[in-house]
Amino acid sequence: MGVRCMAFATSTKVLVTGGYDYNLFVWNPYVGKSIHTIHGHGAPVVGIEVLGAASNQVVSADSEGFVKTWDLGTYQMIQSFYVDEVTILRAFVSIPSSKRVIVVEREFIAFDYENTGIPDQTEEEPLIKVFYNERLKVFVSGTISVVKIWDAVTGAIQVVIPHKDAEITDFCFDDRGRKLFVSDHLGDIHVYHSSTGCCVKKLTSHAKEVSGMIYCPGDKNIITVSWDRSIAVHDESGATAAVHRRATNAHKGDITCVAYSRHLGLIATGSTDCVIAVREYLKLRILACLLGHKSGVTTLAFVEPYPLLVSADYGGNVAVWAVPSLSGKDHKFVNKVLTRFINMQSLESSASVNCLDFWAEADSDNRTLVLYTGDEDGEVRTWDLSALLSTAGLQPTQPIPEADWDPYKRVENDASHTAETVARNAASLEVPELPAVMDKPLVRQGLSWKAHTDSLRSLKIHVTGSADVLCIFVFGSCLFPSLGEGFDGMAKIWARDGTLISVLRAYGQTPWHFPAEASDPCVPLETQNYLLEKVRQAAVAKPAIENGYSRGKSDEVQAKHGKG
Repeated sequence: MGVRCMAFATSTKVLVTGGYDYNLFVWNPYVGKSIHTIHGHGAPVVGIEVLGAASNQVVSADSEGFVKTWDLGTYQMIQSFYVDEVTILRAFVSIPSSKRVIVVEREFIAFDYENTGIPDQTEEEPLIKVFYNERLKVFVSGTISVVKIWDAVTGAIQVVIPHKDAEITDFCFDDRGRKLFVSDHLGDIHVYHSSTGCCVKKLTSHAKEVSGMIYCPGDKNIITVSWDRSIAVHDESGATAAVHRRATNAHKGDITCVAYSRHLGLIATGSTDCVIAVREYLKLRILACLLGHKSGVTTLAFVEPYPLLVSADYGGNVAVWAVPSLSGKDHKFVNKVLTRFINMQSLESSASVNCLDFWAEADSDNRTLVLYTGDEDGEVRTWDLSALLSTAGLQPTQPIPEADWDPYKRVENDASHTAETVARNAASLEVPELPAVMDKPLVRQGLSWKAHTDSLRSLKIHVTGSADVLCIFVFGSCLFPSLGEGFDGMAKIWARDGTLISVLRAYGQTPWHFPAEASDPCVPLETQNYLLEKVRQAAVAKPAIENGYSRGKSDEVQAKHGKG
């Protein structure tokens, strides 16, 4: 039907038209036919505007007062709202320099927009964290005000979950991916349904900001640490909030990071008091206090299945510790620094490591351990620690037996006396800075690349089954931008050789590429084989049972009639 309005998008070189058939048609000016049709309006389209020359967003309005925003990269609707002040909307116009659109009936009604639609940007707010859920094949990204769930197959946004009570500090999934746990600056922990975005319940709150949160798969427990200097293990399975275990006054300073290992049965926490406390997960009792850092601890990670813990501080130091083993014999250098290195940007300066993850591989010939670090300057570096495994004689530990595993044990303890004493020792000049017990150079720096224009805050490794792309790394950038520099607000996916694979983007036309298919099974292969074998056994057993039952009934009938 008749065309009433049109707009040309300079960034994508396409023409968008609208009219009396309620649809938007997207045209390539050099092709005679429409390349795409966007459905969504229920009345004649009276106006189309592009939000700036560099934007990939287009806004359309219909005569009934519905205004909709579209992404020309994916043709998805980003936002829709209704102008209830008008009876018949007659026209509307965009003013990109003022970030404003104006609709017209008998009067002017102005709306300001927040997002400018910068191409290939994940968020305009700083990203806190990004991770990938292989079971659901989704990415989860979050800022201080909203958490988004992305389809890993198409790269499209599935669910947007706003959190308006306070600024978000951390978030995680449960083991089935149905619940999303969101902690905030007020110390609250909200539970949202991952499909609908509805708030289901709240867990027991902390007195101050929650600085870290980890889900314990299989146990249905949540570990949280807070600036109130406490550690809590919550029960998330029940309808009512409950805390299984709590340790108060765990540190003298604010707790800045936490790490958990189900294989080792340990929890490690770092603090501004420069102390790393290693605790038993089942009892929250202190097993070791690791001293040697002279500035606040920024991040921690256990290296499963080895009894190793990697830590980093604000001074750019990275240390590898031997930690206690609950299921076997302790290493000869337990609770000591095996090796250390500095994340040097130049001969004169270093950058603090804000996030780290590792990739380990073992075969009959050799063992490989590679550490990946992301720092405040946006650099990603790889560090080969394979020589450490052989030189230090490190062997994989056995997991804690299930018979000894009681994740619902209730414990309350106060560690104020220990925390104060240990903090005093950590600040003492008699304690040297990270003395390493291994003299040989055991760390070899590998690849490095500029992943972001600003500070990295999230780094996770995902191992794929393909040979060409063995590991995928997801980076969420910049919780606190550097002074004088803007943050890029992007989450990027890289191959292990530093090749950019794709970008989580709300706008833009960069093709989405990630090695995930909709037909991929969500159930692990070993589980599938186990279930198939059970089905085969049942299929063989059922005819035998039926035949035996039939023969028994036949003999019974024949005996009754004297023909047995």
